[in-house]
Amino acid sequence: MSVLLGLTLFYIVILVLVLAIGLSAIVYFLHGARANLAHIARGLQHVDTYVESLHPALTAMNDGLAALLANLQRVHAPLTRAEAVLEEEHRAS
Repeated sequence: MSVLLGLTLFYIVILVLVLAIGLSAIVYFLHGARANLAHIARGLQHVDTYVESLHPALTAMNDGLAALLANLQRVHAPLTRAEAVLEEEHRAS
């Protein structure tokens, strides 16, 4: 019985050590990931600073492109009808 108790205690000690080592490894790698994420966050802050000045120009471009789209959509139907008429005339001649 004392051999079985000794083996059980030995197993428990080994199990606790393995769990402690595993948790220590997890903490180590999480700390590394945290440092990498902090580095990425600083980089994104720099990008945000550099891109901030583009906002007014891109807004103006977007507004101009939206107006162009509206005008193109407005003339699309008449041009399609004119194309159909021209095709009919071409076939008739």
